[in-house]
Amino acid sequence: MTKRIVSVILSLCLGLALAGCGGAASQPSGPRDYAAILSGARDADTNSETVIFTYKDEAEKEWGAQGAYAGDLDADSMEDQAEASLMMLGLDEDDITEAAFSVSLMNVQSYGVAIVKPAEGKTEAVKEGLSGFIEAQKAAQQNYLADQYEIAKAAKLEVMKSGEVVLVMCKGQDNVLSAIKAALK
Repeated sequence: MTKRIVSVILSLCLGLALAGCGGAASQPSGPRDYAAILSGARDADTNSETVIFTYKDEAEKEWGAQGAYAGDLDADSMEDQAEASLMMLGLDEDDITEAAFSVSLMNVQSYGVAIVKPAEGKTEAVKEGLSGFIEAQKAAQQNYLADQYEIAKAAKLEVMKSGEVVLVMCKGQDNVLSAIKAALK
């Protein structure tokens, strides 16, 4: 009889351990490297041409940059360009806790990719800002560059199950979005 009780207890412990492992597998472990996710989703040419800026609001606001000419930027220039890109995307620092983003600051290309982790209760504000960016790009290109207008018109804006808001406005956007989604699972 005691062997049977020990067996039942061990079975219950094993079941709980497996359930715990299953739960852990569905949740992300630790912080995600949004810049690496964007870089991995883009092609080599885009990574060599367009900087990915990062933002983290921890104890102190932290800016970062990687790819393209990022190594040539001093801290002030990096922060200035990152803030300009963030403003162009229609985002406010108070609405986000972390982000990686890349945009074309020139009006001859409809290009913007971003992964944004909204601050608590700010998902709608982030979506509105990024939607405004999409609309501004469409308006800027509609009568100017037909191919860039088509890219802006087909832009993707989605909220992931994990809570990040993702913007993809670029050539091959379906592939880029699929790669980002796979990395955020």
